[in-house]
Amino acid sequence: MADSESWNERRNQVARYRVMAQETTDPLAARLLHDIVLDLEDELEGSPQSVALDAA
Repeated sequence: MADSESWNERRNQVARYRVMAQETTDPLAARLLHDIVLDLEDELEGSPQSVALDAA
């Protein structure tokens, strides 16, 4: 249960950072937020939930 809650929270973080990256007008901030999103997505792709979804 805790793993799925953690996974859902991580997905929510990715969504929030994507919105912030789109809304910012500072190019440096946008690039940093984009990098954060990429890192979070990489972590999600390596999670057991994504492996189980890929196998389904």
